[in-house]
Amino acid sequence: MRVKLKNGLLISVLTAMACSTPPALAASFSAKVVSVVDGDTFKVQLSDTRATVILYGIDCPEPTQEYGEEAKKFTNENCFGKVVSIDLRGKDKMGRLIAVVSLADGTNLNQELVNKGLAWWSDKFAPKDELLKRFQSDAKTARRGLWSASNPVPPWIFRNGEKSVGATILSK
Repeated sequence: MRVKLKNGLLISVLTAMACSTPPALAASFSAKVVSVVDGDTFKVQLSDTRATVILYGIDCPEPTQEYGEEAKKFTNENCFGKVVSIDLRGKDKMGRLIAVVSLADGTNLNQELVNKGLAWWSDKFAPKDELLKRFQSDAKTARRGLWSASNPVPPWIFRNGEKSVGATILSK
């Protein structure tokens, strides 16, 4: 009787643990955005923990850069307090989730930020993403957002100076 009880308890505990595994381990999941750090970074609630999400294939200006606050405002208005769909692409060295994010209406947040001129396409991290490349080219041609500035400074250079190895800046 004791062995059956112990086995039954063990099975119950293992089942409970399996059911409480954070969805961040899945390839795709939905989560509520609980804070926005900047244009391409926010936090989501996962069961009893929070995870930081960074947007795959793009880099928004830093909050102290020109168009940095606009990028953060756009992400905040579209995500804060809302449930978004997260398509995981991996984790970075700091444990942040790297993802393509879709809003409730199906809009791809990553693409929309680039299309509005609020982010750079990162050919370093998403070299084969032809849509991001095209959206950046279109935004530059139309001089939308950061592309209306005379000499926009990419965030990887702003953060690290010229010594950084960042994405390529496509000529105008």
